[in-house]
Amino acid sequence: MHYRNNHWTHRPHTDKTSLARKFFWGTATSSFQIEGHIENDFTEWEKLGKFVHNNEKVMYENGSNHWMMWEDDFKLMKKLNVNAYRFSFEWARIEPRRNTFDRKALDQYERMVDWLLKHQIEPFLTIHHFTHPTWFHEYSPWHDEKSKDVFLNYVDKIVRIFKDRIKYFITFNEVLVWVMAGYGEGNFPPGHKNLDLMMNALYNILKTHCETYDLIKSYNENAEVGVAKHFIVFKRARDWFFLDKEVQNRIHYFFNVMELDAFKNNILSCSLPPLLKFEKEIDLNNKIDFWGINYYYRLYTKFKFSLKNPFYFYTKNPQTDTGWEIYPKGLYKIIKLVSTYRKKMFITENGIATQDDELRKKFIKRHIKFLIKAIENGFNVQGYFYWSLIDNYEWLFGKSKRFGLISVDYEKNFERHITQNGYYYSQLISKYHEKITM
Repeated sequence: MHYRNNHWTHRPHTDKTSLARKFFWGTATSSFQIEGHIENDFTEWEKLGKFVHNNEKVMYENGSNHWMMWEDDFKLMKKLNVNAYRFSFEWARIEPRRNTFDRKALDQYERMVDWLLKHQIEPFLTIHHFTHPTWFHEYSPWHDEKSKDVFLNYVDKIVRIFKDRIKYFITFNEVLVWVMAGYGEGNFPPGHKNLDLMMNALYNILKTHCETYDLIKSYNENAEVGVAKHFIVFKRARDWFFLDKEVQNRIHYFFNVMELDAFKNNILSCSLPPLLKFEKEIDLNNKIDFWGINYYYRLYTKFKFSLKNPFYFYTKNPQTDTGWEIYPKGLYKIIKLVSTYRKKMFITENGIATQDDELRKKFIKRHIKFLIKAIENGFNVQGYFYWSLIDNYEWLFGKSKRFGLISVDYEKNFERHITQNGYYYSQLISKYHEKITM
């Protein structure tokens, strides 16, 4: 493991013959963020008053009411000209009590999937997107090896039902982000602040992906199974200072490269002295068909003179309502990085929180420009999913941050309408689709 090696300079793997004949243009959501009418570990967390942002409690209040309005939302989505939709099933809804499955919930998810297929929209199912049943963390937390069998039991139930209808499965969304929030910072349930437990949880989840991969393939060998991973472009604050470079390289490896290398090399390893040192063999054996790229922003890194934590990173030019910098070229850089691992790629999330229509328009246009450049240069990217289809509950931000191509009026009974940017995205799809699928 060579932290001083700058991974941005790797020679990319390109293959102009591997470009799919069908390119997926879509939008993305997660069940808990939009559905409402659910009790899970996050709603329990809220009841305990543990979701606080800027000294204010964050309230879920039934998300965007999608569970009751899904067909209306799907009809609006169809108008966006998309041919794919990335979404998740809510585990707590399907298995509210351990080993007890809710048939009514499964029936509704079946109706949703059937609607998508009937209207030529390819379903991309995320199996795990941050949330859990209320019983999970006490019975089988992710730092306990028992979690694997509990999760596989759930997966078996849904794959058995949907094996002939869903081809694309994303086992886990942003594993590292979730373990950092749930085990490092303690902002998400289960609320630990223990880096050793964090790495154990990460290890167990990656191992669970591997067995989930095998399970799905046992039902449908033609299924495609991947992981959606969050990537950030890190830039050192001072080019002249070697310790800033060291901080950049170590954070970049930990956040962007560690999991990629684990699949390729069967070793999960990182070194962030004095905070964290971890190295353990892990038999992943490259069991992944595609990498989902979730990309939003760039951060600057700086060495901090501190015996406890020398790693400092920050946003230099915040431009969005979440305080993130807009850096479209970063999407191309991340595609170039991931291509070296010789798997197909989907942009599974890319979006902006803003109420400025013109700013969102520029964001979409500029990122898709670099997406098209990557495809034309032979990178094997086979889909793009804008985050998000609809305004949603954005975790610690609550409902104040608007990502949606479809807006939701929370004060008027969840009324929704397609925004100007939704129609603009539809126009870009028409403009580029034929060009990149020829």
